[in-house]
Amino acid sequence: MPLTIRLSLKGRTNRPFFRVGVFDVRTRRDGPPVEYLGWYDPKMKDATKQFVVDGERAAHWISKGAGVSATVRSFLERAGVKVPTKPTTRARRAKDAPRRAKAAARRAAAKKA
Repeated sequence: MPLTIRLSLKGRTNRPFFRVGVFDVRTRRDGPPVEYLGWYDPKMKDATKQFVVDGERAAHWISKGAGVSATVRSFLERAGVKVPTKPTTRARRAKDAPRRAKAAARRAAAKKA
């Protein structure tokens, strides 16, 4: 079951409130979570109380392979939770360069023969 850590909208009109939770990726935005980890209140004046999360549980789910939405990633990094970054396409291509070169050489040799 692929999981992601993302926000779920709660609250009312002109008073947004979000809960941070671990969700199955196929779950709708406000659907049932696997586990709630904290909350985010954008209207809160005190910046330290604006985002509250259980960092230990977040790190646990990340270690189990859960993805993290971009918004939650920035909040977790501000809260001091280590979030691994996904490798970029450029990094993956650089890693695969030797394998690609061998494959191209093999195709060129097969073409000549």
